[in-house]
Formats: sequence, C-alpha cells, structure tokens
Amino acid sequence: MEKNKLVSIVIPCLNEEKNINRTFDELLSIFGNHPYDFEIIAVDDGSKDGTWKIIKEYSERYPEIKGVNLMANFGQSAAYMAGFDVSEGDYVITVSADLEVPLSNINRVIELLEQGYDFVNTHRVGRWGNEKAERAAKSNMANKLISKISGVSMQDRGSGMKGFRRVLIDNLSLYGEMHRFIPDYLTVYGAKMTEFDVDFKDRDYGVSAYSGSKRTIKVILDLMTLFFMLYFARKPFKALPGRIFGFTGAVMSGAGFLSGLYLVLVKLGGQSIGNRPLLTLSVLLIIVGVQLMMMGMLGELMLRVYFESSGRKTYTIRDIVR
Repeated sequence: MEKNKLVSIVIPCLNEEKNINRTFDELLSIFGNHPYDFEIIAVDDGSKDGTWKIIKEYSERYPEIKGVNLMANFGQSAAYMAGFDVSEGDYVITVSADLEVPLSNINRVIELLEQGYDFVNTHRVGRWGNEKAERAAKSNMANKLISKISGVSMQDRGSGMKGFRRVLIDNLSLYGEMHRFIPDYLTVYGAKMTEFDVDFKDRDYGVSAYSGSKRTIKVILDLMTLFFMLYFARKPFKALPGRIFGFTGAVMSGAGFLSGLYLVLVKLGGQSIGNRPLLTLSVLLIIVGVQLMMMGMLGELMLRVYFESSGRKTYTIRDIVR
C-alpha cells in the first residue's frame, strides 16, 4: 500500500462509555504497527452517559483521534454522515463501538479496497445463534427481498464494519435510516462491491442502541422508498415525468375526447345526453388528463432544478487518466 494514503475510521457512538475506550485502544494498537496514515473519528450521537468525556480525553492524548459531538440523538445515518463529512481519508471504514466484529478484520477490508473494490461489506457469521432461529429467518427473508429489489446480493446489511473508497463518500448522502440499505443505494454509482465472513462476538457491555421492536415495520416502509429511489436514481432521465404523466394524461384525455365525440353524434341524432353517466366520465377524463400532462411538465422542471441546483451529475466518474 502507498504510504501517503490515509485511512479514516468512523465510529458512531450512542451510550458506549464502557466500550469506546477499548475500541480506541485496539485501533491504536492495530494501526500503530502498519506503515500507512490513519485517523479515527468518533461521533457521539447524543449519548446520555460519559461517552463524550472519554472521546474528548482520547482526542486530547492522541492527535489521530477526532471527536464529533452531535447536539442530540439524530440517528445512525446522521452519525455516519457527520463522520463522513469530517473524514479526509482515501479509504473510509466504519466500525461499531461495541466490538461485535473483531477490529483485526480492518486489514482485510483495506486489502480488498486496494484490490480495486469500491465498497467492502462484512458478514457476521454466528450472529443469531441457535436460540434466535426465528430472527435469523426474518433477517434472511428481508435480505432476499432487498436483494430482489436492488439486485445486490448481500448477506448482512446491518454489519457495522464497512469499507468505502473516497469517490463513494464524496457522492453518498444518507437520510432518515438509509444506513440499512447502503450497499443497495451504492448501486446508483455503479460501485464494485464484495463481502467476506467475519466472526461475531456478543457485546460485553450495554445493549444495542440502534434497534427496536418497530424495526420490522420501518424496514417494510423503507423498502418502498428504496424501490422508488433506485428506479429513478439509476437512470433519472429514462423515465421522465413528462413521459410518464404526459402519456397517461394523453391517453385519458384522448379517451374523454372520443367519448365526447360519440355523445355529440348521439345528440345530433336527436337523443338526449344530459342524464348519461358517459357525459360526466368524458368531462372527468379530459380534465384529469390535462392535469396529468401539466404535472408531467412541472415534474420535468423540478427534475432539472434538482440536478442544476445541487450540482449533482447524472453519472459518477471512477477515475480519469490524462
């Protein structure tokens, strides 16, 4: 590995006062024996214990450690983004403060990134155990469904250890609880991805702060958002609003016009049309059809405003050779 490359380690923390010091010590030990530069960025996501105090103490003792203290508990996605925004590394690796995934696997993550992968995921083997067969079945079912939607085959989307190339970090924006679907959203950029197995170890202290009984419902709702975002984000100009709404509106208006023309011929034939439901349907189809076509035009304007105001491109460049 080139010596001048920088590796950034991002650690989201929520009430991890009994774990974060052990995480720091092990990371310092690992990186102290390797030739490349590194930085450790711990993000305190509104902890109610002494987590921030420990982060601050370590950052004062070690220049490689940076602390980010969020004003409230904004969630894991926000904590990741705060760490990503502060990071400067060519490679960015996320780890959990609970030490459930052995930190020695960081070396393997870096090795795979060096081999050309843009994103590296870890699969926690033995996470569920025999007594959690029901939860394991639900997790496997959810992963299969998500894989079907995104086309990405990953066994463990919830693992805290992930590796990214800088190009992905510079383009990735996480909102809500999008951290659950990071590999899937990365398909928007055409990222080259891989996954490898790691041992799983139950945390020694505390409980997972980023979980809850309502998680299943949230995942189901987020899946609908995932499907919509992936479909329109991969090729935003393939399914233009003007085409979708315009075509639908044209069909409805056309049907309304033909129905109205039929009624005109009936009226000319001397029959009454005032009490016919078809008259109301014809008017409704024409009005709704015109509204849909106007909505498509407004959608076209909004799509262009989004790309031009945000500076986002409709493509992602991996590298340029000059």
